[in-house]
Amino acid sequence: MNKNRCIISGVDVFDLPFKFNEDSKDCQAVKQRLASTIAQLHGEGVDEFYTDCSYGFPLWGGEMVVGLMKYNDIMLYVVCPYENQAYEYASDWQDRFYKVHEHSTDVIPMYIEYDEVEDTRQFSDESEETLYKKAADYMLGDCGRLIFCGDNPDVKKEDYYIYRRAVELKYDIKTVQSN
Repeated sequence: MNKNRCIISGVDVFDLPFKFNEDSKDCQAVKQRLASTIAQLHGEGVDEFYTDCSYGFPLWGGEMVVGLMKYNDIMLYVVCPYENQAYEYASDWQDRFYKVHEHSTDVIPMYIEYDEVEDTRQFSDESEETLYKKAADYMLGDCGRLIFCGDNPDVKKEDYYIYRRAVELKYDIKTVQSN
């Protein structure tokens, strides 16, 4: 477990009280808390952040870390669960998704399988759910901290695999309240 590495994750954007309204005061407050938490952890020596760039909180976190990369010795790793992850995102969110990928330190695809015997690569035929879990496990294996957005009383953060596993692994977890 590496305490200098942190995962940025959270509840689905549809479960946030303000949904997609990034102009709302509540959303702006969440983003400010996220930015403060990232800055605090960076000040404590965290220099590598991981995200899967899911709609909402993980993508915002990726955008914030990319912004910090211009002026700080900090890295962002995007662990991409499947190739067409942003396919159903609104077009402006797709643009943001791809900008984070473009400016990240590295993109780690979970959807490509490597056959060592044949020395070949091929696309995985695993389900999206399985690939998201695979991405979460990859990040959990490399990190020791988690920033998680989700204190919405309607959504239990314990329902989220990455949160449950981080608790089991005794991660240092910073919760950013969503309301």
